[in-house]
Amino acid sequence: MKLKHILPTILLIISLSSCNKFKQKEQLNENQNSEFVKTWFDTIRGIPFAEKLEIKQNRTFKLIGGACTARWWSEGSWRIKNDTIILNSFKPKKCIYLREYGIMCRTFEEIRKNGREVSIKDCNPDSDNDYEMFINEKFYIKNDTLVHVKQNKKCEGIKVAYSTTEKIR
Repeated sequence: MKLKHILPTILLIISLSSCNKFKQKEQLNENQNSEFVKTWFDTIRGIPFAEKLEIKQNRTFKLIGGACTARWWSEGSWRIKNDTIILNSFKPKKCIYLREYGIMCRTFEEIRKNGREVSIKDCNPDSDNDYEMFINEKFYIKNDTLVHVKQNKKCEGIKVAYSTTEKIR
């Protein structure tokens, strides 16, 4: 009598676990085939500004940028919602300067007056480089261009967009 109940239970468990594995595999394939997964280069800002955003298949991203003597970077994870990719930076574990994504418009006077945010309270970073913080930053693709949805109000008039073609310097 017990065997009659055990067999259907085992079959049910096997079928449910198979569905879950299929769904995970389907989601992985969706991410790997995503039109967002590639290396993107800044398009709008002029020389000497340069930025490269690499969106990877493993649901992570890496940003590297620079202008004159300034350097910045970020690393984080991404997810897709409808036709939009959403990027969030990992929280840095070491003492570094932080900068909100998309506000490369502050003047030296503003920075001197307001100071620079650091990752650990009262720490002194070894480097002058910034870690760019992506906090639910949304992008969509329009005509082969990765466009930032939420333009920063602090930098009115400055648009952020990326192309798969690096600009000639």
